[in-house]
Amino acid sequence: MIEWIKSKILTEHELPSVRKRHFGKTIVFCSGCYDILQPGHAVFFDQCCQFGDILVVGVGRDSVITRLKGSGRPINPETNRLYLVAAMQVVDYAVLNDADMLHGKMDHATILENLRPDAYVLNDDDSDIETKRALCGRLGIAMQFVSRVVPPELEPTSTTRIIDKINFSFKAPLRIDFSGGWADVPFIMRGVPGYVTNVAIRPLIEYKSGRFNFSGYPRGSGLSTSTASKLLEMVSSKTYNAEILPLSAIAEDLFRLENKELNWAIGRQDQYAIVYGGLHCFEFGPDYASVVGPEITQETLELFRKNLVLIHTGISRNAQVVVQQVYKNHATSEGMEALETISNCGRMFYEALANSDFLRCAAIMEENFSAQKRLAPATSSGRIDEMHAYAKENGAIGGKICGAGGGGAFVFYCSNPFRLSTALQDRFADCFEINFDFEYRSIKQLNTI
Repeated sequence: MIEWIKSKILTEHELPSVRKRHFGKTIVFCSGCYDILQPGHAVFFDQCCQFGDILVVGVGRDSVITRLKGSGRPINPETNRLYLVAAMQVVDYAVLNDADMLHGKMDHATILENLRPDAYVLNDDDSDIETKRALCGRLGIAMQFVSRVVPPELEPTSTTRIIDKINFSFKAPLRIDFSGGWADVPFIMRGVPGYVTNVAIRPLIEYKSGRFNFSGYPRGSGLSTSTASKLLEMVSSKTYNAEILPLSAIAEDLFRLENKELNWAIGRQDQYAIVYGGLHCFEFGPDYASVVGPEITQETLELFRKNLVLIHTGISRNAQVVVQQVYKNHATSEGMEALETISNCGRMFYEALANSDFLRCAAIMEENFSAQKRLAPATSSGRIDEMHAYAKENGAIGGKICGAGGGGAFVFYCSNPFRLSTALQDRFADCFEINFDFEYRSIKQLNTI
């Protein structure tokens, strides 16, 4: 069997002998990478055979494919690809193309010179037809064109799509809560709607083959790594069909899953922020969540983002201590007042941002942070308060601790992010900046589900 395949493989110098071997036959030539053979290649070869009797296929060399496709390609080495193409019954001969690539992404000029086929077949969407037309005109070769067609019984695919599927990992953003945190917890809000404004951020965390890649985020940062992890486990499950569900249903399923597993009443903001993506103000009721107001333009949001600094305190937070204090204090007069302030901040922040009043946004973050500490003193500590004060001395206009607090990350709005980040890292040896961007895609868009 292998000898039959070898007999169909030609060197560049053996090409002129093809016409002698098949005198009176029409010789057809086509060329490609053929990195991972797939049904589209078989259809293309069959199309080529319609133009003659003998089909010769040129196979791109590794060095050329790397130049065309980038690092990591080809997947299969050139000799392997050459043998696989030659093994196809419809192919009469296979040959490796030139080691060099000419203008027009043409790596088979020498092959055409030596073979002198009667027909040279290309897809009609070829990226540089004119360069090839000029060469064929000089050599007296007829150019023939075919369209990319997919028989109804086959699913459209490509080498790139196959590679993407092999390398596929589920992805999810984290989130920054700007204001309103705790107003999303039904148990402590006692039936009163609460408001939270938050934004999804990247780098994304990934989940592949049962393993997480947290993209350098420290756990316990207050950016909701645990909820993002649970979401990825849920949507990647073979028994969960996210494709047919709206975003609200996915967020509610995640809320119920986490609420059941953690055995204490939790809020909805993390689930909705990560599932929906982008920046939103959410209204949270006892058993629902809804988006408040129209979307803020990305132009406005990017202007705001440029003056934000996300910096980790270097303190490993213990959110459970904060949670216990919240549940103890929420029904006191001071606790209820703090919750009302926090909820109002959730809505006011969105309104200020929609009006591009970034200084007002910074002031609202400050007000929210103060109310958080009244609700649960463990939100902050001597070290956290010291970092907050030092940030204000070095250009921070306003900011707050992310999530429940007790450690984790600060988000600050400032006039000079570089100066503020440098000052904090110079003063507090354990802290570090977390570089981020806003992530505007939903969980379904990120994972094409």
